[in-house]
Amino acid sequence: MLSGLRQNTPVYVLYKNEPRFAVGKVAQVSNQYPPQFNLQQALNPTQGMMVDLLVEVDGKTENFPRIPISSSIAEFPDKGIILSETREGLVNEIGAIKNASQMAIDQVDLHKRIIATCDQLLLDLNPQLKHEQEQAGKIARLEEQIAGMSEQIAAMTGLLSKSLGKKPKEE
Repeated sequence: MLSGLRQNTPVYVLYKNEPRFAVGKVAQVSNQYPPQFNLQQALNPTQGMMVDLLVEVDGKTENFPRIPISSSIAEFPDKGIILSETREGLVNEIGAIKNASQMAIDQVDLHKRIIATCDQLLLDLNPQLKHEQEQAGKIARLEEQIAGMSEQIAAMTGLLSKSLGKKPKEE
């Protein structure tokens, strides 16, 4: 239990947003205190006493308040941090982070199809937007044709200069 930690004992810190972990050490453990009374406590009266931890990690001392004494892991979503009394306590959390990322990767194609469908729906519902997109497409095709014609003209000019024995002008 995190409440069993004492000064200078190791604590394992998982940074969920990066992800990485660090080993810190407990700088201070507060005395146990009851949780503040609120609606959640009234609905879940099994929640027991709490402690605050000061942990030295990565050269800084951070405060981790309101940790239930019965917990072996405590999550601090506002900091993107999970504390554990053991390395093993982080294994499930790391697995959950990995699974969430894998699910996101697996859904990329689905979301690309949704975006394409929404783009088409927007065009169907907004004739002005559809007209602007058609115009942009026409302009892009014209630019490609002009670029192709410029290359052909440059190639023909070079051939003509060679057949006349002249050097092409350098720009």
